[in-house]
Amino acid sequence: MDIRHFRYFVAVAEALSFGRAARHLNMSQPPLSKRIADLEVELGLRLFDRTSKKVNLTPAGETFLPKARDAVRAFDAAVRVARSMSPSQSRRLRIALPPETSRGVLSDVINRLQQEQMQVNIVEASTAEQQTLLTAGEIDIGVFRHPFPKRGLRVSAPLGQPLGVVMAADHPLAKVEKLHLSDLSPYPLVQFQRHFSPGLYDELLALCRAGGYVPPRVLHSARMTKTFLRTESGVVLAVERLAKRRGEAGSEEFVWRPLEGSPIHWWTSVVCRSDEYVGLTRVAVDSLFTSLQQHENWVPMPRPAIARRSETELIRHKPRHAARGGRKRAVRRA
Repeated sequence: MDIRHFRYFVAVAEALSFGRAARHLNMSQPPLSKRIADLEVELGLRLFDRTSKKVNLTPAGETFLPKARDAVRAFDAAVRVARSMSPSQSRRLRIALPPETSRGVLSDVINRLQQEQMQVNIVEASTAEQQTLLTAGEIDIGVFRHPFPKRGLRVSAPLGQPLGVVMAADHPLAKVEKLHLSDLSPYPLVQFQRHFSPGLYDELLALCRAGGYVPPRVLHSARMTKTFLRTESGVVLAVERLAKRRGEAGSEEFVWRPLEGSPIHWWTSVVCRSDEYVGLTRVAVDSLFTSLQQHENWVPMPRPAIARRSETELIRHKPRHAARGGRKRAVRRA
């Protein structure tokens, strides 16, 4: 029995599926099933009830799970501490940033940390991808979009930005200077795919409904946003800065309009593991928090009650498997 058996058990227990757990662990299912069976033999306990249709924890498995989680966390923490004592590792940080991060933030953070004689590896990743990478110890710091589970994490104060509406310049609402959410009711919402940031996706739709906008359709897009705006009379919720940067506002083709009362915001926080907010990691977290305000106009603000409720629901109904489609993409190494 070794720590891998505990890691495999936790993965299956959280997914309640050998197939999903195997995909998360990047291994095939038969070896995973054998490792769990070996663990059960060594412990002299049946940890799972298995049928052809489902997998459930036994009472013994339910009792064992929190202890196994603690063992995996303690092992990973010990490894990180040991590695941090190596001269080649002690001044190296791996930071994940969302794809829409500005060049100003990227340059500022790298320059500040280089002044501290630190080597910085930057990774581009969505919130869901960053959660997986941070849990696996593959990054040290992330910038997450709320809501997300906070267990085991040190989370900075939330930073917010109001969202407005992007639409084609010939859209029926384009001449309205300030919109109400309910004005959007006849028009489809163009939105990122849910697996990139499940909590934010669900929260945006909940806030739309609370403001009187129930989209007749949600059009998922990564690269076809402008096409949907032109051909489907779609609307996009976006901060003005990003809309202008992508050419979706301030051009002859598209316009950005604010929402009356700013009913919908993006919130973001700088995140690291809870036991690592010390030394150079703390310097980097604080620098990134400051840089987001200076270069991207994020403003410290508390999340409202409806947003906090969505966070509670996310934790209560947390998906049992890792986010799909999320390979990390190296952007720059300094």
